Order: sequence, then structure tokens, then C-alpha cells
Amino acid sequence: MRSPPRAGIQSGRWQRSRQKHYPGYREHRRKMRLAYLPATADTSPRDKSASTRRLRWRNPMADMSAEDHADYLPVVRRPTLEDLKIALSKGWADFKAAPTFGLIVGGVYTFGGLLILYVVSALGYGFLGFPIMAGFALIGPYAAIALYEVSRLRERGERVSWEAMARDLTPGVMRECSYLGILLIFLLAIWLKSGAVVYAIFFGMHLLSLPAFMEALFSTSSGYGFLMLGHVIGAGFAILVFSLSVVSFPLMVDRGTDFITALITSIRTVKLNPRLMLGWGAFIGVMLLIGFLTVFIGLMIVLPILGHTSWHLYRRVVV
Repeated sequence: MRSPPRAGIQSGRWQRSRQKHYPGYREHRRKMRLAYLPATADTSPRDKSASTRRLRWRNPMADMSAEDHADYLPVVRRPTLEDLKIALSKGWADFKAAPTFGLIVGGVYTFGGLLILYVVSALGYGFLGFPIMAGFALIGPYAAIALYEVSRLRERGERVSWEAMARDLTPGVMRECSYLGILLIFLLAIWLKSGAVVYAIFFGMHLLSLPAFMEALFSTSSGYGFLMLGHVIGAGFAILVFSLSVVSFPLMVDRGTDFITALITSIRTVKLNPRLMLGWGAFIGVMLLIGFLTVFIGLMIVLPILGHTSWHLYRRVVV
């Protein structure tokens, strides 16, 4: 009788042999893996978070087959207009209950935007001001991670504090969130490069000063063409980023899932009701535009409300 390989060295041939002679072996392995996953269908949200925190440093999806991975994906409900209304009301309530945290996060976000605009203008690239303001919104979901945690603490009835937030936002969670954040920054870089290409198409390689560019933008055919093509390209980037991040960051913060699973879940959420979700994305764009028109000052209020609302929308559609 052939002896098995040494412990810890499970060869592919040995695995296939066991599956052939023991038909229940695959199901047995699947049950053993699921027994160590952080959340089950009948646990409460608080239990999920608590049990997930103990497993932050391991990825339970790493050795799962395609079938097991499909079974593990979170269940997504079809979002409705009522879900958006309730999420907005709860998001506003969270901001009123803990305004300090929201204003600090919004203030840092606003300061970063103003600093980038100042540097770009000082370098003579004022024409990138509009793409930067539009593209800066692409990293908004990553900037709102702390706001998701504030909403989660209030939902569980716990006191909101920086210590509690640091306890839950462990290195494992932040690592997965950072992967998606890097992806968003990469898309932002592509968007800015696209803005430079569109500028070269309509204005050539000559760099206009910011006052001259603003005058040409609204008084020449080249300016109108720049606005039209820029808006079309920007809308495409906005839809892509929105589909990737509408519930992905809250899901990673809440359950510690890997960022690939979070991306898939976010896309599934948009596909279940694309008209409503794209309407929600357009509403976010309008609110951010209002914040930009106030020289970024309005973002100190707009960003916290949108961040808290995104958390409650996630809680209503992902079960």
C-alpha cells in the first residue's frame, strides 16, 4: 500500500487519488474550511465583526475553489428608493451625533484638495484644475473609512472614540482597504493624464495661464469642445469608480473581507438596480459639485454625510 507524502506536502496526484476513492472528500474539505470562516448566516452583525477581528491576518478565500468562493460571496438585496431615503436620514443623524469626527475627516480631505490645486496652479498647469476637482472625488470613498467606523460604532451602541476606531481598523483591514485605495489612485492618475490629452487636442501644447484658460473655456469653440469631451470621459471614470466602491469599503471595514470579494459585491449591487444606483451616484456628484463651488469648504459637511449614508446603504443591501 502506497504511503502518503510527508505531512504538509499534499501533492496534486495524492489529492486527486483521495477525491477519486473517497467521493465525500471534497465536501469534507469544504465543510472544514467553512467551519473556520469568520461569519455564518445566522450570526448577528456584531458577532460577525467580533469574530472577523480574530482572523484579520489570514485570508479565508486563499485556498477556496471557484464553487466555494461563489458560495462565500455576501448576499446582496436589490436596492430600492426607500433604502436610499432611510440611509440618508441615518447618515444625517450620525453626522449630528458625532460632528467632530466628520468635520475632522472632511477638513483633512478639503485641505488636501486645496493643497493639490495650489501646487498645480503654481507649476503652471492651471488647466488641470477642473479635472483635479472632478477626479479628487474618486478617492472620496477611501477617505471616508473613518466615517464608516463611526457609523458602525453608533449602530452597535458603543461610544465613538478614536481608541475604539483604532481597535477595529486593524492592520489586516487597512491592508485590504489600501489595495483598493491604490487602485482608485491609479484610476485618478489615468483620469488626469486623459485631461492633459484632451487639453492638447483643443488648445495645443501651449500652456495658458489660469485666467486665460477660464476665458477661453467659456468663449471659444475649443473651450466648448474641451468641456464636452472632458465631461464624457469623466462620466465614464465616475461610473467605473462608483461601481467598484459603492459598498466595497464598508464591506471590508465591517467583515474584513478581501478587496476582490468587496469589488465583486459592489458591482453586483449596482447591477441589481442600475438606474437607482446610478441616480444615487449622480446625487453624490451634485453634492460634491456644491462642495467644490464653495472653494472646497462645503466638502467638510458634504463628505461626512455621504460617508455615513454609504455605510447605512451598505447595511441595507448587503446581508
